[in-house]
Parts: sequence; structure tokens; C-alpha cells
Amino acid sequence: MDRKEELMTAMESLLPEQLSKSIRSITLHFEKHSKEIVHTFLEAFKKAVEQAAVLQDEKKKGKVRYILFSYLHSSIFLQRYLIRIDLMDHAFYSDSSQAVSYWDARDIYQLFEGDVEAIREELGKNYPRIREYEADYIRYAYAPYYHGVTKAFLQAMLEEALPESNFLPQQERLESFVSILFGEYMGEADILFHIGEESI
Repeated sequence: MDRKEELMTAMESLLPEQLSKSIRSITLHFEKHSKEIVHTFLEAFKKAVEQAAVLQDEKKKGKVRYILFSYLHSSIFLQRYLIRIDLMDHAFYSDSSQAVSYWDARDIYQLFEGDVEAIREELGKNYPRIREYEADYIRYAYAPYYHGVTKAFLQAMLEEALPESNFLPQQERLESFVSILFGEYMGEADILFHIGEESI
């Protein structure tokens, strides 16, 4: 087993332990700043909705069939923590007329770098001199835990927002069946919600 494999194996128990230490602080931050966090999200979502409407009016985009929230691996390494918001027609990733905006999710990822440093220190007890590129192994392995927190946050927020008539684009701009998804940009995504009824 090479050093990278050893580090990855050693991390397996450290990652969930570290998240469990941080999750209460993250939750308390949500509760304290929920209005501001929801406001920034809604503003970002509104921008994508407005772009989609313009493209539809110009006959460059069909009705919205997919609403996709995506994390970007590059954001983690740039410490920007952006969630990409796409409104797509039936062509999905082949929809060339992009209605896209970015939500700054730093409130969710605020403890991420501190957690990475704590994991690095713990690993350093058995693997001295953890290099910076090895810290990137930690970031890559640990990021899915925070993406999971983001997914849970979006599900809870959307559960509240979807019944509001002014949240989604106007009905005539939507397909009769819309999927709301969360996942890696240009990768796999999980379905958060379906809206409407799928035609048989």
C-alpha cells in the first residue's frame, strides 16, 4: 500500500467524526442567520429564473424541465464554495442556452477548512509531514460530507419555498413535469423533488 492509500484508509473514521464535531455549530449558524442565508439563495435563484425567461422569449430555450443545483470541485480548492443553479429544458446538459447563476454557500462550508486542518493534524500523529498536496486528498475525500449537508439544507428550504406561487417560474414557462436535482456539475445528481405529473 502506498502512502496515498494509507492516508485514505486512515481517514475513513476521521471524516465522519470531524463532521459530527462541527455539525452543531453549522446548525446553530443556520438558525441564527436563516433569513440572510435564504435571501441570498432566493436572489441567486431569481437571476437564473430571469435568464430563462429572457431566453424563452427569444425562442432560444424550451420550457424548463430540470432545475439543477450543482457543487463544483474547483470551488472547494479555491475556497469559494459556490453552488451552480441551472434551469434547463428537455435537452438537459445539451441545452446550449444557459440560464445559470451561482449561490455563495459559504455559510454552509464555513468550517470546512478548519475541519480539514483538524483532520490533517490528527493524521500527522501517525504520518508526519503531511504535505499540501496530501491535504488536497483530505479536501477531496471530506467534501462529500459537506455536500450532503448542502443537499439537506436545500431540501428543507425548498420544502418551504415550493408551495409559494412566486418561487418557481410562471407555470407557462415550465414543463408539466419538472425535476429538481442536486449533485456534481456534469456528473451524477440526486432527485430532490418532482413537480407536476409525468405524462404516460
